[in-house]
Amino acid sequence: MKTLLINSAFIFSVLFFACKSKQATANSKENNSTVNSADANAPKTYRFIVSFISIGTGVDGDAFNKLEKFVKEHPKKPAFEQKRWGREGEVDFMFSLKEFKTAEQAKFINDLKAAIGKSDRVQYKENEKSR
Repeated sequence: MKTLLINSAFIFSVLFFACKSKQATANSKENNSTVNSADANAPKTYRFIVSFISIGTGVDGDAFNKLEKFVKEHPKKPAFEQKRWGREGEVDFMFSLKEFKTAEQAKFINDLKAAIGKSDRVQYKENEKSR
């Protein structure tokens, strides 16, 4: 009985250390791959970002619709990227505004802010990196 107990303890300890070393190897491989791909996935800087946030009540749907309408009806049809990042519909609209000259960029930003209007659930950022 004593021999069975000692042998069982030995087998469990070998299995425990064997599993732990495989996990460490897998983690080190994963860390190396993220380091190499981190440069490719580095956040991009955008000229203007509109963030629809939530304070426990969801995003401002009215402001969201106003932004979509403004961009859709704008004569230059500015390109944008959309990134969802929250559980309650939080989303960022990221504009590089390369279609515009510098003076036109400022006008577009001011016009878009005016079209959306005041909202405590909309935030604006200029010349910032994406999330």
